[in-house]
Amino acid sequence: MTDAPLSVKLRKCLSGEKTPRCALHPWIFSGAIDHAPDNLPPGSTVRILDVKNNFIGYGHYNPLSKIRIRILSTDEDSLPDDEFIFGKIRDAVDARKKMKINSTAARMVFSESDFLPGLVADKYGDFASIQCLTAGMDLRKEMITRFMIETAGVSTVVERDDCEIRRHEGLPLVKGIMAGRTDVSTALRIEENGYTFFTDILQGQKTGFYMDQRENRCKVAQFATDGMDILDCFSFTGAFSVHTAPDARSLTLIDESQAALGIAEKNLAENGFSAVQKEFICDNAFHHLRKMRDKALSFDMIILDPPKFAPGHAYAEKAAKGYKDINLLAMKLLRNNGILCTFSCSSAISRENLMDIIFMAARDCGVRVKILSIMGQSPDHPILLNFPESEYLKGYVCQIVRD
Repeated sequence: MTDAPLSVKLRKCLSGEKTPRCALHPWIFSGAIDHAPDNLPPGSTVRILDVKNNFIGYGHYNPLSKIRIRILSTDEDSLPDDEFIFGKIRDAVDARKKMKINSTAARMVFSESDFLPGLVADKYGDFASIQCLTAGMDLRKEMITRFMIETAGVSTVVERDDCEIRRHEGLPLVKGIMAGRTDVSTALRIEENGYTFFTDILQGQKTGFYMDQRENRCKVAQFATDGMDILDCFSFTGAFSVHTAPDARSLTLIDESQAALGIAEKNLAENGFSAVQKEFICDNAFHHLRKMRDKALSFDMIILDPPKFAPGHAYAEKAAKGYKDINLLAMKLLRNNGILCTFSCSSAISRENLMDIIFMAARDCGVRVKILSIMGQSPDHPILLNFPESEYLKGYVCQIVRD
């Protein structure tokens, strides 16, 4: 990186606005750019100016992305060089060390919320899993790997750059070992809330485990009373099932991944729940819930933790229909006073949107709904107030009342 980044000019003047630079949204879209130097390679660090040449910030520039600039710093004296990035990673890791996280797995770096847009880093004991989702971070992933080893105290770093969002940055989908051991497998064990889980950080979804649901799993377990028939949809490796198993008469897990269900079965056995009646169903949850509805099956608790239905605001309307459909199906399968634990991890679906969706599903099902608990993401996934997209996980524990 150069000591004097080239300047990109915006289409309007921001200096007279009431919003200070530090409160600006960290994304600058292509339509806001008035002028950029020719042939700037993806991932370049740039100096951002408004139309009157007032300094706005520094950021990573990518001419291939609709999000043209990701702001790293709004301090003119704080050039985002290698030492800057190292400092931000160190700050993020130190912040997690001060949290009382009841797990050996935690998110160490959460992208824009830790002022490192495009970088996600998770720690699994002695292992770390990183995602460099933007061209700017991708250029620096070897450096980031070294910094993670130095700051997080891990010996092995896995790259999980196989998520579709990288295609919007013009980046290939890749995964592999960046440093350390090569025998990374599903045998990797973590501890959470007193339970043991096996996880696959190289082949599993995301970076291997949904640690953003850590506190929510405890909340859901509080509503699992003795003798419940529990249906866990989009179960992945069964973390919600493990937490509710002590009070379950039966557990039914649905997921499209047979490999994930295999780990879920292993997780339940490892935690002493082999005797609980269980069924593992490899199928699309929408399809299978309809089959269950047609067979007039019913449950005391249903957990809905679907994948992201809306990758962006353009997909919000379609996603809302999907969330309504899956919640309506679940309500039809719940017994009177049954418990519905429902989530959305789509940032384009607001908390108010999700509540409206639940209401409309209840109306169409002919039931009433009580909200018993409001849920969100774990504290190691902090929410940055000038970046609303960082609040992506929303959930409710509901009681379904039939007259």
